[in-house]
Amino acid sequence: MTKRVSLIRILLAVGVALVLAAGLSPGLPPASAAEALPAVLPALRQWQAGAGAGYAWTAAARVVVNPADAATLTAAARTFAADLGLALNVPSPPVVTATVGTTQPGDIFLGLGSTDQQLGNEGYALTVGPTLQVSAQTVAGAFWGSRTILQLVRQSTALPAGTVRDWPQYAVRAVLVDTNARHFPLGWWFNEIRDLSYLKLNELQFGANTSALSAAESQQIDAFAATYNVKLTPVVNMPGHLNQGDAPLPDQDTLRNDSGTELPGALDLASPDAVNWARGLMSTYLARFGGSTWHTGGDEYPEYNQRLNDTGNLGSLTRAAVSQFGAGATAEDLYRAFMNGNDAIARQHGKSMRMWGDDLFPSSKVPLNSDITVTDWLAMPGGLSPADLAANGNQVINGDNTFLYYDEGSTSLPNTSGQRIWEQFDPGVFNGNRTLPGGRTDPHLAGVLLCEWDAQAEDPGRLERDLAPLNRALAQKSWGTTPLFATWNQMQPTLNLVGQAPGFLATPAPGDPGAGSVAGSRTEVFGTSQNAFVIHPDGSLTHSWWAPGMSATESEQLAPAGSAAGQPVAYVTAHQQHVMARGTDNHLHQWWTNGVSGGWDTQDWTVGAGGPGLDIVGDPAGFAYGEEQHVFARGSDGHLHHWYYLAVPGQLRADDWGGQVTGGAPVAYVWGSVQTVFARGADGALHRWWWQPSDPVYVHQASWGGQLATDAAPTGFDFGEAEQHVFARDQNGNLQHWWYDEGTGQVTQQDLTSATGFSIAGNPASFPYVQQKHVFFRDSVTGHLDHVYLNGTGIAHEDWTTLANGGLAVGDLAAFNYRTAEQHAFSLDTTGHFQHWWYQQVDGTFHHDTWN
Repeated sequence: MTKRVSLIRILLAVGVALVLAAGLSPGLPPASAAEALPAVLPALRQWQAGAGAGYAWTAAARVVVNPADAATLTAAARTFAADLGLALNVPSPPVVTATVGTTQPGDIFLGLGSTDQQLGNEGYALTVGPTLQVSAQTVAGAFWGSRTILQLVRQSTALPAGTVRDWPQYAVRAVLVDTNARHFPLGWWFNEIRDLSYLKLNELQFGANTSALSAAESQQIDAFAATYNVKLTPVVNMPGHLNQGDAPLPDQDTLRNDSGTELPGALDLASPDAVNWARGLMSTYLARFGGSTWHTGGDEYPEYNQRLNDTGNLGSLTRAAVSQFGAGATAEDLYRAFMNGNDAIARQHGKSMRMWGDDLFPSSKVPLNSDITVTDWLAMPGGLSPADLAANGNQVINGDNTFLYYDEGSTSLPNTSGQRIWEQFDPGVFNGNRTLPGGRTDPHLAGVLLCEWDAQAEDPGRLERDLAPLNRALAQKSWGTTPLFATWNQMQPTLNLVGQAPGFLATPAPGDPGAGSVAGSRTEVFGTSQNAFVIHPDGSLTHSWWAPGMSATESEQLAPAGSAAGQPVAYVTAHQQHVMARGTDNHLHQWWTNGVSGGWDTQDWTVGAGGPGLDIVGDPAGFAYGEEQHVFARGSDGHLHHWYYLAVPGQLRADDWGGQVTGGAPVAYVWGSVQTVFARGADGALHRWWWQPSDPVYVHQASWGGQLATDAAPTGFDFGEAEQHVFARDQNGNLQHWWYDEGTGQVTQQDLTSATGFSIAGNPASFPYVQQKHVFFRDSVTGHLDHVYLNGTGIAHEDWTTLANGGLAVGDLAAFNYRTAEQHAFSLDTTGHFQHWWYQQVDGTFHHDTWN
């Protein structure tokens, strides 16, 4: 990924130096700073610096799979290759099958069959030389080795020679997300899975019946998780909490106390019909998912404030227990028998079972199946301890709610933090300071579980950001190596360098700049005024405008002849309008005013930003980002160059977003907190660049495919913080439409010319309008202004030249949404005037005039 050169990058460099000087290898002699690898999270278990040549990435690099392992390892290799392309902003390297002896410098070799028994089921060895060689006993181990490589090469594509040996302390490194019947978009789930996998966290638990996901969506998440070596563990909570989810507990199957009062969500374990209903629900969801684990719940039964050692008013459970198991049996025996029965059903489906431990109390009649893994989250007075469970043969997961519960900021419930987990949590110490006989290395300690519970219905985007630091701290604790730094604050520069997973696209959240952002254009709305800007053939820059109450448009010159080239871009901040253009000196220049017209100031941004080599040879794109301003354009090196103004501390800066930009001007807009740019790449495809505050060191880049015309300039926008839409002319003269839908997590391409019969000349313009997406373009056959819009149910199209009784589109289009009451489109003609069309929603009429 392209590293963003800015003040934060300079500050981070200090942290990098500390990391490199630290020595990363407990149990082995520390390497010198010159021989150390870049930082990895979780920290590597062992690193031994070697002699000879190290590794250097090349454009010809391949991911090579050992022939003997191709059947089992190729799928993981393809996932790795795709992520490697995203990490380095290059085309994904090919995946080939070949022996290690045939590898070439720059290749990355993956193979199984390691004889190093200490690596275990998830460990790997990584040899760094002219090639990178990963050796493991299992696909999981090889995959975790690939995650280490991703973290290394995104920081440096040149690595020193040496050997890594790395394996986890705990088999279960899990995160639970409870949405409490809120539907989260698939893009959110895919982000979380990518992030967990990147950190070598290997399990995601979620409410199968309480996530508001369809069966098809659940299976998509399941399949995506498997691709990233993350185990998806569905939860259908029973015998308590059954009043939640897709199939609430029927009244006739609900437990009642001795007074006849119904206990909401509590299954009547004394009723065979109720038990059968619950088992049917469980079987329905078991059949929906692959994977190897199942969580049957089991907590807070019959109620959150009443456990099974307090059943004085639940005589029906005691009587049923005695009837089934003999004198002296208790409700605990009935409960255990139910859990054991669920365990048998899970095993019939090929899955091991998990359950909560807060309702497990001593009993002499029914032993709990020893193959059930128990998550201990709360010390219950009189309840079974982790040591009791270990004595019974059960594996135990530490889910201590003091350190591993996040309740979305609730003031009355536990809310952990990354710092708290990093500095205070001990995986070997359970809630209430209880321990296993062997402490943190006891063989019955399966691992740790971080739980996010829905307490305040937090927005998905906000929750995504809140979980990120928790995931990172958990990754280090659950992998069990020696952390690079003792304190959370010391670790921050390293966390930024490691970043987020390749392909991670931050989910929008309330308050993000994207909610009110508009992509820059040659035309804009400022207050109630409508504005248009043009650079004439003589290099002068003019501004035309109209506002309510004016009888005609007015114009003014902002820059004299010989000042500018190409076409400008304009955007609006809170109290100003701004125009950016390429000067005849190949510098980026700005003009701005506080009013509709007059009083324009100007500044050379290339000089102001002091960016050596950051010239501009193409037309700019830009946007306002809160109090910031951002502009992008192609440089003479073909890279996407970036200039930005920070209101605090009032400075101009510039950096290089890399890649190769061809064609016409890019389009830039904000989606949530993500700064997004689209342009034609060197391969002719539509490429996306993006930067997000959650990953401040890196600029990401990916191809959206297609083949654009050689001079194509895409147009696009954020649609309701849920979708991104881009339109461009392809090499066949067709109008193509790409969109990313957070709900599906997918990018889709659509040929609008094939759908409508309208062919395009020049470049289009677009904007969102209520629940519609609008695009305008010049018809390649008639020269008319064509209009296509997507209204949520299909595609509509119309000829605005005909509807408005006049006007031919000559140049590229510009357009805007005027106060969600009118739609406006402009085309610059050969006389330097704007042909102007507009639609008035109030009376459904179309109009045309000419702006001087």
